[in-house]
Amino acid sequence: MLRLRFLTGAIGLSLVLFSILSGRPFFTIFVAVVAAACAVEVCRLAPGLHPRDPLFILAVAWTVLLAVRHQFGYDFGHGLIVTGPLVISLIMLLPVHGGRRTFVDWAWATAGAFYVGWLLGLWDGLYLLPSGMSLVLFAMFTTFAYDTGAFFTGRAFGRHKLAPSISAGKTWEGVAGGTASALVVALAIRWLTISALGAFPLSPALVLGGAALIALAAQTGDLVASAVKRSGNVKDAGTVLPGHGGMLDRFDSLLFTGAAIYYYTLWVIA
Repeated sequence: MLRLRFLTGAIGLSLVLFSILSGRPFFTIFVAVVAAACAVEVCRLAPGLHPRDPLFILAVAWTVLLAVRHQFGYDFGHGLIVTGPLVISLIMLLPVHGGRRTFVDWAWATAGAFYVGWLLGLWDGLYLLPSGMSLVLFAMFTTFAYDTGAFFTGRAFGRHKLAPSISAGKTWEGVAGGTASALVVALAIRWLTISALGAFPLSPALVLGGAALIALAAQTGDLVASAVKRSGNVKDAGTVLPGHGGMLDRFDSLLFTGAAIYYYTLWVIA
C-alpha cells in the first residue's frame, strides 16, 4: 500500500508542478479539473442525488465556475456566477412531472459547490497576484509537506488522539511532525526560489508565519473533510487515486490552506 501511495504521489506531484510552472492557462485548467472531480465526490455523498440528476450536473458545473471566477471581471465572477446557479438550483426544488427533490439534496449540492469551488478558486486568485507562481509553489508544497510529515510521524509515533470522534487516525504527534516538516520545507522553497529567480516576496519570518498558518489550516481542512465524509457514511470520498482514496481525500487540506495563504499574503504584502 505504501509503495502504491508513493507512486501515485510522485505522479501527482509532477503534474501539480508542471501546471504551476507552465503558467496560465495550465494552472487554471488544473484547478478546474480538481474542482470538478472533488465536486462529483461530494455530490455522491448526498442521499438523493445521482450523477444524471440535473441538480448534480449543475452543482459540478457551478463548482468549476466558482473555482475559475478570478479569470472574469468582478461583476460576473463574484456576482452572476453566484446568483445565477443559486436561483436555478432553487427552481429545481419545484416538483416537475411528479418528481420531487428534497431540501437536503439541494443543500448538499449548494454547500458542495461553495465548499470546493469557492475555496479552491482562491488558489487561482493567489496565482494571479504579483509573484503568484512563487507563492503558489510555496503554499502548495508546504501543504504537501505538512500532510506527508503528519502521516508518517503519526504512523510511527502517534499515541494521543487529536479528534477521535471525527477521525480516529489523527494524532497530536502527527500534528507536531507535520508542522516541523512544513516549516523546514517552506524555508527550503524560499531558498530554492531565490536561487532560481533571484527573489521571493516573503521574508524568512513571514515564511515561517505562513508555514505555521498553513499547518493549522491543513489540519483543519483534513478534519472538516473527515466530518463531511462521516456525514455521508463513507471512509474515503472516492477511489480515483490508488493509495490515497479520492480527489477530495488528497486535496482536502488545500481547500483551507489556499484560503489561509491568499488572505495572509494580501495582509502582509499590502
